[in-house]
Amino acid sequence: MSYYYRGNLAVELEQQSRSVTKTTKRTIRIKPTIPTGEKLLYLLFISLTVIGLGLVGVRYSQISQYNYEIQSTKKENRIVTERNTTLKLQIEQLSNGNRILQEAERQGMTYNANVVHTIDQGKVQASSLPKTSSTQQTQTKQP
Repeated sequence: MSYYYRGNLAVELEQQSRSVTKTTKRTIRIKPTIPTGEKLLYLLFISLTVIGLGLVGVRYSQISQYNYEIQSTKKENRIVTERNTTLKLQIEQLSNGNRILQEAERQGMTYNANVVHTIDQGKVQASSLPKTSSTQQTQTKQP
């Protein structure tokens, strides 16, 4: 049967007419792109934004570093203040007159009341110096 089918002229014409394709024209619209100047303007704006954010980040890190240094300095200051307070207390304890007298006696020194000098409100009183009259002191003070 295939022989007969191929040999038929009417069938061949039908096959040719079916294979005819229609060509249609399509119009393709090309979307307009952003102009080069506008692209450069966008690039500049984005660059400035990134640089600005970078500078803010760097400044924030500097501020954080300064805050850390301030806190560490305050801590050191507090430690030094406590140490100074301790040293002042120790100075008061070591400069006590009775303790100095006991330490001097322990080292073999003796107390001589005639050689002791006392300073009180700008007046010097020395038991080893000869006593002067009050008129001589006033005369020496006046030019």
